[in-house]
Amino acid sequence: MAELCDNGLLLRRIPYSDTSLIVHMITETHGRLSLMARGARRMKSPFRATLEPLYALSLRWRPGRTGMGTLTEVERGPCLLPETHHLAGLEVLSAASRLFREGELHGYSELRAACRLLAERPADSGLMAAVWSLLETSGWIGDFDHCWICGGKSDAMHWSHGKLHCAACGNGQKVSPGLIRGIRGHMQSPQVYLPQQDVVIWRAIIQDMLQTHGLKPLTL
Repeated sequence: MAELCDNGLLLRRIPYSDTSLIVHMITETHGRLSLMARGARRMKSPFRATLEPLYALSLRWRPGRTGMGTLTEVERGPCLLPETHHLAGLEVLSAASRLFREGELHGYSELRAACRLLAERPADSGLMAAVWSLLETSGWIGDFDHCWICGGKSDAMHWSHGKLHCAACGNGQKVSPGLIRGIRGHMQSPQVYLPQQDVVIWRAIIQDMLQTHGLKPLTL
């Protein structure tokens, strides 16, 4: 069977036997896929220097006849993030790994965009912006102009159980108009400063969203 090639990003590496890895990739035109990297754990394997997260990768693989394909070549390009943001970047990969499923043909451009958001901002607010963008493009976050339960608008909005709602529909973490404007501004431009107290609230909202939908919370 003819080999395929694509640009990709590494999401996960899973040890397989004493010498190999199963790698989860998100690719530009083939979406998410799992590949066997045979011998990748051997000291002299060329994969040891190339199969790294947070780097732009060029991949070549041989599709399986009925199941997982076999990775045959990887060329490592530039790193997507400054070194100071690598831990936050791994959190973004973890979120993407759970939001984009195997067989889906999207996710690559969304993940690249999320990494750009992180790279251009401080690591704490940048992580929130990056994960927020993944949640938005995955359809998990709705319009912040109205209650997600009744559809009404109110100056006193709240967040709980993965939803934004008005005071009439329940209580929870208060979400002020200023916070909403700050999040939108910070998402659009790294020059828009977001106070630390707003970053903390934003993080709490994201954590609640992830946990409500059974996803691993952020650890940083």
